Amino acid sequence: FHGALHRSEPQPPASAGAGAKRSGPPSRCATPGDCASARGLAAIDAAAVAFGMPMGPLELIDEVGLDIAAHAGASLVAAYGARMRTSTLLAGLVERKELGKKSGRGIFTWSADKSGRARRGATNPALARPSSNVDASLSRAELTDRMILAMVAEAARCLDERVVASERELDLASVFGTGFAPFHGGIWSYARARGLAAIAERLRALAQSPGVAQRDGGPERFAPAPALAGG
Repeated sequence: FHGALHRSEPQPPASAGAGAKRSGPPSRCATPGDCASARGLAAIDAAAVAFGMPMGPLELIDEVGLDIAAHAGASLVAAYGARMRTSTLLAGLVERKELGKKSGRGIFTWSADKSGRARRGATNPALARPSSNVDASLSRAELTDRMILAMVAEAARCLDERVVASERELDLASVFGTGFAPFHGGIWSYARARGLAAIAERLRALAQSPGVAQRDGGPERFAPAPALAGG
């Protein structure tokens, strides 16, 4: 969120979906580390789309380019610490020059249709090896909370650090800067509708959940910020 909020004011796109598909690297969204199996990777994107995102975070990474996403991720870790740490999955793909849409293979495979446009195919076969039974068994609701509430936690930090002047600005930045599902009204409108106290409680539970508590920076990623005590 800090990256999106510090960019120059975005020009409203013709549609929120079109603008989101052209947004920058997903700085504080779910990463491939949320699920390790090929089935899990597909489930991450499916959960994001079901929530209302124009595309899943993994497809977005492929669209942007894994080399660019890995560089952005390293910058976030340097700036904000271990809670921004991403999966080593990206590094392995970058080393093999499997950079996403532009190389024909990344997290997904890509091929040209009859009109010459690149179309997403199946998950990269090299990623089909499950490494975590815990992550592979997560429900859609759990996946959605891990993605969306991690973003809410970071949004709360933006308010506490006065990166934005108001909740309204935060909502606008989340929709036009990061492609947050627009029908929720923005990320903070979503948080208030769900209940700030309820989200804080849920974040504490996620911080101690299997697959998060053991990861470097995992508990910190889901730590509720003071802004979530606003009622």
